[in-house]
Amino acid sequence: MNGQAKSTPESQLQIAIGILLESIVDKSQLVYETVNGSIRKLAERHPNQVLNSCCYFCERNPKPTNEHISSILMIMEKICVEHIIEIDGDTILLTIDFCLRTMIENINYEPVIQMPASCVLVALGRKHHIQVMESLLGKLEIGVLPHYMVPHTLGALANANAHGVVPYLKNILSIMLPLLGGVKFDPLKQAFAYAIGSFCEALVEYTSNLDQVPDNTITIENFQLEIGMSYDILFASWLQSREHRVIGSVLNALSAIFLILSVEKVTQQTPRIVHTLLNVYKKQVDAYNVTKCLGSIIQKAANVNGTLLEPLLPNILQALSDLVCVSPDYAQPDLLRNHSEVLRCYECFALHFTDNTIDQLINQLKNNNEKERIKALLVITHLTSYSTEHAIQRRFKDIIKHLSEMLNDPNIRVKKAIMKIIVAFACKGVLLNKEINPDGPDKYMEFLLKLCCKPGHVKNNDVDSGELFEIQKSADNTLCMLSTSVPELESTLWHLLMQCFLGPYYDDAIVVLLRCLTHLASRKSTTEVCDGAFMRCITLLAIPLPGFRGTFVLNFLKNIKPCNVDRYKGVWDSKIPQLVKYLEQNYDNFHQLEWQDLVFDFLGILLEAVKDQKFNESLISTARKQLEMYNNNRYINASDPSVKQSEKHFLLKCLAMILCHSQEKEIILQTLDDILVNAKLTDYSELHACAEAVGICSRVHLQYVLDKLSIIRKDVLLKKSSKFFQFSFIKDQKHELGIERVRYVIIASYAEICNEASTDKLLKVIESEILDFVVSELTSAKDFAIRKACLRAIGSVADAMHPNRNTLHIRMLDRDKVLQLVSSEIHLHNGPEYIELFPVILPVITSLVRLPLPLESDQRLKLLKLCFDNVYNASAIYCKITTDNNDNNYYGDLKLVPFVTSSFTKLNQLVQELLMQTLSPATLDEIVTLLEPWLGRRKAEQRLPAAETLRMVLQTYLDNMKFAYDCPTTFSQTGFLLSKIVPRSTDPNKNIRKVATESLCLVLCIASRYEGHMRDHDKQLSNSMQHIQQQIDSDEPKLLYNLTTDLAHIICVNLPQFQLNHFVDGLMDALLDCETSSSTGSSVVLNMTLKSKGSELQGHVHTVMEKLITQLAKIHCPRTKSSTLRSILNFATHHSKTVCQILLNQPLPFDGSICDCWAVLSTDQTLVLDLFDNLKKVLKQTPLYDEQGNGDIRIATLPPLQAIHALHELLKNVQLKDICRQHFPEIFALLLVTLASYIGTSAPAIKSNSDKKEKYGFVLNREAYKLKPAKVALETLKSFLHCCDYTQTAGCLMNLINIDSTEDLTTFLDTTSSLVENICSENPESLSWLVACLGPYIRAELEPQRVAVVVFFAFLLKQKANNQTVLAENLLEMTLDVQMDQSCLVRKIALQGLGFAAECLNLDLVSRHCQPILSVLMNSLDYNSIGNESDVILEGMLSFSKLLTMLEGRKFSTCQVTAAVRIKPLLDQEDVLLRRASFRLLGDLAASLSPDANIEAFREQVQGNLITLILHLCDPDMHVIKACKYTLRKVAIYLESPKVNSMIQEHLIDEANLHYVDFIKDLIKIMAEEMQELFNLFVMTSLSYLKSPWVEIRSSAALMVGLLFSQLSAESRHRISLDTVCDKLMRLISDDHEEVRMRAVQAIAYLFLD
Repeated sequence: MNGQAKSTPESQLQIAIGILLESIVDKSQLVYETVNGSIRKLAERHPNQVLNSCCYFCERNPKPTNEHISSILMIMEKICVEHIIEIDGDTILLTIDFCLRTMIENINYEPVIQMPASCVLVALGRKHHIQVMESLLGKLEIGVLPHYMVPHTLGALANANAHGVVPYLKNILSIMLPLLGGVKFDPLKQAFAYAIGSFCEALVEYTSNLDQVPDNTITIENFQLEIGMSYDILFASWLQSREHRVIGSVLNALSAIFLILSVEKVTQQTPRIVHTLLNVYKKQVDAYNVTKCLGSIIQKAANVNGTLLEPLLPNILQALSDLVCVSPDYAQPDLLRNHSEVLRCYECFALHFTDNTIDQLINQLKNNNEKERIKALLVITHLTSYSTEHAIQRRFKDIIKHLSEMLNDPNIRVKKAIMKIIVAFACKGVLLNKEINPDGPDKYMEFLLKLCCKPGHVKNNDVDSGELFEIQKSADNTLCMLSTSVPELESTLWHLLMQCFLGPYYDDAIVVLLRCLTHLASRKSTTEVCDGAFMRCITLLAIPLPGFRGTFVLNFLKNIKPCNVDRYKGVWDSKIPQLVKYLEQNYDNFHQLEWQDLVFDFLGILLEAVKDQKFNESLISTARKQLEMYNNNRYINASDPSVKQSEKHFLLKCLAMILCHSQEKEIILQTLDDILVNAKLTDYSELHACAEAVGICSRVHLQYVLDKLSIIRKDVLLKKSSKFFQFSFIKDQKHELGIERVRYVIIASYAEICNEASTDKLLKVIESEILDFVVSELTSAKDFAIRKACLRAIGSVADAMHPNRNTLHIRMLDRDKVLQLVSSEIHLHNGPEYIELFPVILPVITSLVRLPLPLESDQRLKLLKLCFDNVYNASAIYCKITTDNNDNNYYGDLKLVPFVTSSFTKLNQLVQELLMQTLSPATLDEIVTLLEPWLGRRKAEQRLPAAETLRMVLQTYLDNMKFAYDCPTTFSQTGFLLSKIVPRSTDPNKNIRKVATESLCLVLCIASRYEGHMRDHDKQLSNSMQHIQQQIDSDEPKLLYNLTTDLAHIICVNLPQFQLNHFVDGLMDALLDCETSSSTGSSVVLNMTLKSKGSELQGHVHTVMEKLITQLAKIHCPRTKSSTLRSILNFATHHSKTVCQILLNQPLPFDGSICDCWAVLSTDQTLVLDLFDNLKKVLKQTPLYDEQGNGDIRIATLPPLQAIHALHELLKNVQLKDICRQHFPEIFALLLVTLASYIGTSAPAIKSNSDKKEKYGFVLNREAYKLKPAKVALETLKSFLHCCDYTQTAGCLMNLINIDSTEDLTTFLDTTSSLVENICSENPESLSWLVACLGPYIRAELEPQRVAVVVFFAFLLKQKANNQTVLAENLLEMTLDVQMDQSCLVRKIALQGLGFAAECLNLDLVSRHCQPILSVLMNSLDYNSIGNESDVILEGMLSFSKLLTMLEGRKFSTCQVTAAVRIKPLLDQEDVLLRRASFRLLGDLAASLSPDANIEAFREQVQGNLITLILHLCDPDMHVIKACKYTLRKVAIYLESPKVNSMIQEHLIDEANLHYVDFIKDLIKIMAEEMQELFNLFVMTSLSYLKSPWVEIRSSAALMVGLLFSQLSAESRHRISLDTVCDKLMRLISDDHEEVRMRAVQAIAYLFLD
């Protein structure tokens, strides 16, 4: 340290730079950037020294890697760029010399080093080009090939400083040109080519600014000879090289050279070089360089003499064509650049050689290769759109001719290119020019329209869907643009688009067609009459959603008129806006049938308003033509078949509606033929649509329709010949499948006729013409669809013969036979598909039942049982009930669910009809008897429909039953029905609950009616249950419980006494309901019933109790069991002796039911007192656990464990509050020490081998091992506190929830703090008695008991002993008394208690006991081994800090220096808690210094620890940082450095974010002013931390060493060995952590920055 420094300042700087240069190849990017920044920072002050050092380092360092030298050279380049003005001449020459030698010393190609060296020379040459040029020219000798980097550097310098290089150009070329012929080395060729090209570019730049150059006599002509010679060598020799990079460099050079060649040279060389360049394309050379060179040649040659290129045109154009990009790939920019250059060449050729260019492009259009055609189209599009001259305009006619032939090209990409050229021609007006395009624009517009449609089949397998969508979208936009922007095209487009709109091939483009047609129609001066378009629009409105086409259709209709009769306008103006508004408001919730009804209404109103027969005939004719279009299978399958079918079905019904307004028989019959023949063989929906259309026709033309169907039955079904009618799908009369479809059409048509036709005319022939045929068909039908159609037809016949419609009073003669036939179809075993018939069969049965006469009882029972069994079982099989709030409550088999759910409503209608036919109690009993089994089924899918049916039955009975004087006066089913419905009123399904609640009300209303109450009493019952019915569908459990209680109360009030026993018996059965919520609800109702009416069951007590206990053992639902136990308790209030005796005699061990019984027994106050006394004796007199082995295993003794368990069950009763509070201190003390003792204790699983049976008094239970003693004790203590109503105290025990899985007392100790705090808050009056009860345990044999007592006392001291001075003094004395305890944990807690005492107790009391407390604390710091007593030491320091803080005015001079010395080793402990406490204590010691203290001795300690404090400001732990800030603020006062103190006080703020590096930089500068004499100590202290285990400390120490050293005075620097400092910092450069290496690099730099 005191040795003389061996280095001069200059050598020190070189050492620093050398060290930094060695570190520049660090693998960390952060370190590399730091080194780079440090060197550049040094260069700001010493650029010459840095450059010199870089040169020396590279020369003297043995064998540095290429990457290393490259990094140094790049730094040198930046320095030369940034500080070029400050660099002196010697350094410039040295740097030039070094870089030149580095650049050329290796004759091999080594760009890693050579290129950066060249860049340094170029950077210097920007300002000092003379020196650089002289050096470079020195390496350029006549007749000697130079190093390849010499010409490269000359070229780069020419690009960077053209004005400085061009004056040397003559000399350079005179030396270089003779050497070109002997160059063999490829990199040298590249360099020469690059140099010559750069020279040419520099020459052009120089001569372009002659007014700004030093020598304006220099012109291009002066160099044409030399450049021509270089051209000859590059072209003749080097361009033939096999190295692609050489060829690329030569091509770039030739691009620049050719522009300054003489005219004679250009004329001579153009054919040769063009031919050569075309051959170069064949090599694997970057095409961009070739095309760029070719473009320069074409430009120059065309300007010199246009005829030079004419013989070469075919070859050039062919080569350029090959380079056109068909599909530009933006991920390959080189290809795109080349593509742009190619198009630029085409522009030049089109300007100078128009015919040749266009002819070549036209030939390409004829080529069979699709890519060639696309290329030609792209080039023509480019020339048409972007060419500045209109040179090709005169050839447009030829182009159009060949383009017309390409419109049918199948290739999708060719079509895309054609679309682009059509747009270009349209924009230029080419399509509308009759001279250029005699055929007009029609075919081109039609081409675009076809592109708007989805392609049916794409031949290109490599075309994806995204590209197709893009083309289609572009075509849409293009067609709309042309329609709106080119007025000359309007007429053509109107006729073309209208034709396409009415045709069958452009449905995919219907939206764009409508957009264009709407615009074109709006621009017409008069509104067009378009009846065909009107009918087409009506058909399209069947499905308005695809592509939002409905809105486009309606907007189009606004701009046309359907006929010449003006009466349409009113309908037009009123209805179309309504339809538009409906679509806008209902697109998200669209209803197809509702929408179609609106369109039908619109059509019907229009027909009524117009009333024009010609208009009707025109619409019929148009609709029939469109129907023929829909019969084309190719058209149907072209796009979405379902949409087309819907449109066709809608068209059929519209046609039928129009037909109703026609009176021409011939038209009617022909149209009927068209309707009936337009059906597909396998499409039942289309057959049904035909039938619907026939039904609509029968509204007006019934006889025509019946005659037509009769003829079909005779000619087709009976297989007779027909000369005038035959279905399109029957190829011959033996086609059985076709005949079945005819049969279906006829049956479905009969059903629609019954629904639509006039009844008076229909009834006369309905049985003979329709019913007999349909019944016979159903009997013999094998096909499912035929069965379904027959059933619907029979239902329609029955509806037509209903008395409400049957004004002729015609009766169905074979009603019962038909009913038997129909009901036989509803069997579930027929198969899943027959489920679809259920919602069809049930309404048919209902319709038949409504017909005279009513059914007999046996028929009714048989029919109902059949329907219930099949419908409800189908629900269980195929349906599931949802749990959400959707209106649709079912899911499951997606195909069958709608059929099953709709069957429920149909079934209820049937049951209601049967009940109404014979309304009597007997009929009601029949239905209820059949429904009862279904109400209790396990599946809600069966319970819900059964409950709904029951509700409907009860409502119907109540509404329609007449209660007269001769009727019965009692309803014997009341109790039974109520007990069966109550479980459903609490069903988990909210819908079942709602239905059941309504059913309960109905049962009570019926019972009250029988007892003589009037209808007003029904309203009273309904009003009393109204709130239940409104809220029963809630999911809130508390609300449901309250509603169930209210329901039980209403039942008890209205239940007749003689029905009570039946009701209770039924409720006890309901306790085992399959649904837990239902059993729970039943138990709640049972509880309320026994509570209010239990005294009325005097004769049934034994029976009820036996059944309750039996049911209790079988109940699995906890809530049901709990409510059942409450029922027992309530029943015991009426019959207490019997009930209590049974429950108290239950044996141990406790199972779930018995534990609940303990809770019931706890309501007896006298019994509770006796139990408490016995349990306390057991806990006091019996050891809590036995130790086995070496004391590692602790087994709880069984009697205290059982006592705790029993006490836990008893304390669950919150009514024991007064008793528990009265005995709180004693019971709490017992439970607290028991809980502490049970932590880590196991339950007594097996009996010991030693004979200690008398100790336990009974044989151990095998189930005892399941108990967790600590868990039981915790729960007991928690229950006790809850029972005392000390909820806050009990809440703090939640932290011990996992106490059964731990073996240490840590969590218990942490919880005791809040436990004591809450006890002081909630029960302060019992503290003295509680301390008295706990005191004896402070000397207990069991350590956990001592720990529990000491920690309780410690935290009680923290609470100031609730301000009870005497109690506090007793606690303090007992705490001081345990310092000799063998347990470290006890001593630690006692020290913590002393800290609490110092912090919280009265200062006078603490002052009186200050000396013994201080003695104990100082003893805690007198340690032998930190590891064994670290917790005790830590707690001693924390308490010491508290004592110093609280007793500020007291003199501690006897211990301050001693304590500071003892805690110094703790400042750098790895234990973060020890570091925190020791730093804090040092600050507290400083704060406690008094004037008479030994300030000088303490200052020495502060100075020795100052660096430690500063370094730990970047400690990994945030709390340590805060402690250091606090301590620094306290000790800074005693440093005798005002500025240092001021800065520390100002910047070290606890919650502020400290910018550490900036802070220590500024701090050390101030310290250097006031504390220079201590800097040697500070440096050596910082050096000692370079081996710190913490990365943050190690890195900060390195930086601090550098900063401290940089601020050393000259005298102090001589006392510290720079070599030592550098050596230690250099070792850190190899540290594993990049932050340390980075700081070390910075530190090394700071060593030499003053």
